[in-house]
Amino acid sequence: MEVSAYPDRYANYEPVAEQILTTLTTPSTTSPSLPETGRVVFPLPEGTWVATSPFGMRVHPITGENKLHTGADYSAPDGTPILAAADGIVTHASMSGGYGGLIIIEHTIGGQKVATAYAHLWETGFHVNVGDTVTAGQHIGDVGSAGYSTGAHLHFELRQGGSDGEFTDPQPWLDEYTTGNLPAPTTPVEQEGCNPAATQPAPPQGPDAGDPDRKVDDPTTDGQITARMLHVYTQALTAYPDSSWACYSPRPGTKSEHPLGRACDVTFGNAIGTRPTPQQLETGWALTNWLKDNAETLGVEYLIWQGQIWSLARDAEGWRPYNGGGMHDPNDVTGGHYDHVHITVKEGS
Repeated sequence: MEVSAYPDRYANYEPVAEQILTTLTTPSTTSPSLPETGRVVFPLPEGTWVATSPFGMRVHPITGENKLHTGADYSAPDGTPILAAADGIVTHASMSGGYGGLIIIEHTIGGQKVATAYAHLWETGFHVNVGDTVTAGQHIGDVGSAGYSTGAHLHFELRQGGSDGEFTDPQPWLDEYTTGNLPAPTTPVEQEGCNPAATQPAPPQGPDAGDPDRKVDDPTTDGQITARMLHVYTQALTAYPDSSWACYSPRPGTKSEHPLGRACDVTFGNAIGTRPTPQQLETGWALTNWLKDNAETLGVEYLIWQGQIWSLARDAEGWRPYNGGGMHDPNDVTGGHYDHVHITVKEGS
């Protein structure tokens, strides 16, 4: 697909346009004529899922923006098998920005070419490759929570016309081709990891008087951090007591704010090197949203989390893909910050 031919087409879709455009630059390897199939199955095993967020306009649970939700969400336990909805050919199978792990399959159904998309897989959750021919019900991947996700679930899309086609509500299509009607989505607040309107703690207080760059004892190590960093730590830990913090560390030979006392790393009950559970991941997103909302008050300069970076200076761009800054492997659990949130506070008043 030549995305330059559609400069405004995806401007209001979620995840952010920058990431969707990146996702759709992979050329389709589908043969000109896909075999016709009449069999369609639900993309998750019976009894494993709950419908949580339908297709349509909604307040994005991470960015807070009013955007088109381009598919339907089905909450399911991490690792639940994802099934191909119909016979077809895989045209995309890789990590793709806000989608996390994304698989796209093209089909011919009822004489029409359509594509189905399956998002938020972990890096280790793929069971197919581009060019593979799959059959309806085949195990193609595993449910995860990578990308713009607040908990383990499958984001399922239907695209009329193929991989670069128009987003369409997939539930009526599934209703038509599968047996029985699907249950209506439940109120998001009732589902773990799918609560776009979760109540956040009260806004923090501003820092105490004095030089915010003065060094004070770091309560998490034997080193020292800035008074501003300590203030962020104290306020955030009060708001999110389930978080675990590590701040000062020497890190010789690297470019890092940790030895300067201006950075902390935060986990949520998971060990470094281990991905958080869906509940821990939800807490991580809640903390980062709270830090973003109060960044000016707290003096937060930037955050890194789930392979993405956000900075106050580029707030309008939202979360952007994180490339590791040349210091880490962005495909690594720790190097990509999939297991912890990195917080850096500004220097100076």
